[in-house]
Amino acid sequence: MSKIIVVSVRVASSDQPCTGGLAVAVDQLLKHPQTQGIWLGWNGQCDPQPGALRTEDRGTYQAVTFSFTQEQYEQFYCGYANTCLWPAFHYRLDLMDFQTHHFQQYLEINRQIATYLHHIAEEDDLIWVHDYHLMPLAHFCREQGMQQAIGLFFHTPFPCPEILRSIPRYEQWLPMLHHYDQIGVQSRGDHHALTAALQTLVPPRTSESGARTVSTDVYPISIDVDLVQALAKAPSWTDSATPIEPVNGPDTIISVDRLDYTKGLAYRLRTLDTLHGQTTYVQIAPSTRGDIHDYQVMREELESLAGQINGQFATPGWSPVVYMNRAFPAGQLMRMLRRARVGFIAPLRDGMNLVAKEYIAAQDPADPGVLVLSTFTGAAQSLQGGYLPVNPFDADATARSLYQALNMPLEERRRRHQHLMMQLRQQDLRQWCEQFLHDLGISSGLNQAHDPLAELPAS
Repeated sequence: MSKIIVVSVRVASSDQPCTGGLAVAVDQLLKHPQTQGIWLGWNGQCDPQPGALRTEDRGTYQAVTFSFTQEQYEQFYCGYANTCLWPAFHYRLDLMDFQTHHFQQYLEINRQIATYLHHIAEEDDLIWVHDYHLMPLAHFCREQGMQQAIGLFFHTPFPCPEILRSIPRYEQWLPMLHHYDQIGVQSRGDHHALTAALQTLVPPRTSESGARTVSTDVYPISIDVDLVQALAKAPSWTDSATPIEPVNGPDTIISVDRLDYTKGLAYRLRTLDTLHGQTTYVQIAPSTRGDIHDYQVMREELESLAGQINGQFATPGWSPVVYMNRAFPAGQLMRMLRRARVGFIAPLRDGMNLVAKEYIAAQDPADPGVLVLSTFTGAAQSLQGGYLPVNPFDADATARSLYQALNMPLEERRRRHQHLMMQLRQQDLRQWCEQFLHDLGISSGLNQAHDPLAELPAS
């Protein structure tokens, strides 16, 4: 029986439950009793001598992991991937930093992962690669003679050709995308950018070894709606370190984001200057990529800005901003989302933003809150109506939308929530997995008699 092999830059820990995204999708897919699979990726550790692959049995599938040296971590992960590709893919060319040896390490890590794949993959396996860290991977797999079906999914936005041309060495990795059988993106806008790049920026090299006719399509990632609802309705918290809920009441606005410059957190805090009344804005922003200087500076800026706003507007017993620079267990987080009247999801650019979908699913249908959503997210493109769209660069208009959300009548809130929930049910996480893998099998000419999806029950 053929396997499904998932490859990502990180393999999620088995003891850190979450509600959406790659970790839940892979867990659902590979834990099904009729699926055989492997999840291959970095274990998050740095060792002087990385050594051999490590295998962890997770029931119906195996997590196969490897470590980096400190140099590999700094040059591949913190380097080309996260200080060159990440800002460029999010249209922040001003933050892009390129060094040649970082790019060389980027290629070398992808070549090494291809070697790992070559050792563990069998002839009729499906290989599903995830995100911009691993764009060259299929190229190096084909160099080693691998002919398996290989697909790539971008969790980030994909930049338009004008931005793409600004990325140093793009002309080396962009043609490598033609070694995939299937490439998926989050939104129609990303798909337009991807196809335009492949058509206009890749020179014709049809004789290149391993090059294929790559298929592309849109696959908006989603969440486990039932899991989110169960967590949001749980009667008690599991974290004794947080005895008091910071979210409570009809005048509460909540935002949940990784601490990242693409999220526009400073813009959101400044919006409060034009939003009058005793509204409590709760910003949860756990640190991410703390080894990178730009992220350290941003954290200091946000902490200072939150302090300034509270110092100016707070009264005895009330602070306008509750800023928390740490992560919460999924159960706590979903309950906080449920109790907030407004979900304020306003990144400057985001591939999807699953918090927007989690906020919808977490609501009490009898008394739901309102989603205020940036138009520069994949979620805004995959959800048709029901939310209040905002341009995060326009503070005055955003403040008006927040005021509208805080004062929206119950019947309108119910109507909008029902409309959004109907869409979430149609775009469920299981469907996302099945559709991509089904299309990968077709694009590669996979023999249906050996298609692992044939073993899966219908959604």
